Amino acid sequence: MLASTILLLVSLSLSFGAQLPNQAASKDAPIATNGQPFPWTTMRLPKSIFPVHYDLSIHPNLTTLDFTGVVRIELDVLEDTDMIVLHAKKMQVSNVFLFGPEGVKSLDVLEYPRFHQLALISDTVLTKGRKYEVHLEFAANLSDSFHGFYKGSYQTSSGEVRVLASTQFEATFARGAFPCFDEPAFKANFTIQIVREPRHIAISNMPKIKTVELPGGLLEDHFDTTVKMSTYLVAYIVCDFLSVSGTTQHGVEISIYAVPEKINQTAFALSAAIKLLDFYDDYFDIPYPLPKQDLAAIPDFQSGAMENWGLTTYRETALLFDPEKSSASDKLGITKVIAHELAHQWFGNLVTMDWWNDLWLNEGFAKFMEYVSVRIAYPELQVDDFFLGKCFEAMEVDSLSSSHPVSTPVENPTQIQEMFDDVSYDKGACILNMLQDFLSPEAFEIGIIRYLKKYSYQNTVNSHLWESLSDVIIRCFPCVFARSVLFILYLTRSRCSVPARGGQLGQVQRGHEWILYGSLRGRGLGLHY
Repeated sequence: MLASTILLLVSLSLSFGAQLPNQAASKDAPIATNGQPFPWTTMRLPKSIFPVHYDLSIHPNLTTLDFTGVVRIELDVLEDTDMIVLHAKKMQVSNVFLFGPEGVKSLDVLEYPRFHQLALISDTVLTKGRKYEVHLEFAANLSDSFHGFYKGSYQTSSGEVRVLASTQFEATFARGAFPCFDEPAFKANFTIQIVREPRHIAISNMPKIKTVELPGGLLEDHFDTTVKMSTYLVAYIVCDFLSVSGTTQHGVEISIYAVPEKINQTAFALSAAIKLLDFYDDYFDIPYPLPKQDLAAIPDFQSGAMENWGLTTYRETALLFDPEKSSASDKLGITKVIAHELAHQWFGNLVTMDWWNDLWLNEGFAKFMEYVSVRIAYPELQVDDFFLGKCFEAMEVDSLSSSHPVSTPVENPTQIQEMFDDVSYDKGACILNMLQDFLSPEAFEIGIIRYLKKYSYQNTVNSHLWESLSDVIIRCFPCVFARSVLFILYLTRSRCSVPARGGQLGQVQRGHEWILYGSLRGRGLGLHY
């Protein structure tokens, strides 16, 4: 009973929006590019088929600035169906085949660009419980934006322009790099091969296990299979970078990649990454699951940084530190960004929000742990002063009429991208800081570790976090006034709101202890604490 009450109270007091409906329907009957009716009418993909494993081969051409590829996707069929609906954006797809118990067959392909969807139509039913594989070949141009699989460049001191290709898939841009089930709940394993010229290197989420020579002088790098993860965390880079490496106390290899002329600016980032990854390994009591963690400084990079599992990417200014030119403020900024992205390896990568309406479960936690880790690992940086400022900024932003709950319905890619704001990051972090103060750092740590361990390699919604913290609350506050404390915490510190018509606050003294209680009246609401 107490657990459900806490869930209701926290959901109200932190201004969480309603959960997004499972699918958003198109207002018009969708028509494929060939004029035929498109058989799926909603923006969210059907749940009848889940991907299990991707075998992905990519060949970027840094001269013609395009790429080709082949992907084979192993599928689990959860319901009988005669179609496979997945994502692809601005690419030519060909030679689509289905491998199943009945043999190999060609599939018809329908495209609906409005939702970035492909429908692969079978003339026989894919049977529930059986395994299938779908094979697709594809080609596209390297993106001109900073999203998807995009081209970048930098200029050497001699004036030479060098080209590279890098990925940025969060939130909905993996579909522009290869056909895939591009929603966070469709987790799978990925085995990646990248074709390159000998003058370049290729890096990806996992370590390289071999390189094969191809006709024409090209090389194909084969990477180890990833852990189970969402498509937006897949990453690969083809470039001419150099690297420096070290090893954590837990045996994880850390490498910093940068353009050759700036490789001497990587020492601080290497030291910080080793120290912070060791901190998280110990704090979460969950070993970092990959054998390596690469950090790459990308010359052309729009986001501050990106938490791709095993290959985090950064603006150069967010990773490189020049002892002769960089300031103490630069050192703090670099440390915080590295701490944020490494925290994501647990919050966001290991445990991922089910849909983008709960982005704060990723970003709020990463922002919060950014300050926790830097405060402990680098006390001389006095990061708490900056966290306090962030909380005041979050309150200011949250007071605007344009603000939104930390969890709010989103449907299309534009709405999803708008969730990457101060509310998801800073307000989310401040809410977690309030919960830590309420529970105590020790109890809060127990609660979030329980959350991470229970939902490893899975997807979560808000209620999963509250359930994980509820047991801790019951243990720490067994009396009936536990709800009152949380209610007052909401009223006095979050400065969030619920639609209330009135309420009362009171106090009762017990010796030297003051008990605060409150009541809330709203539309269809009569709660007393």
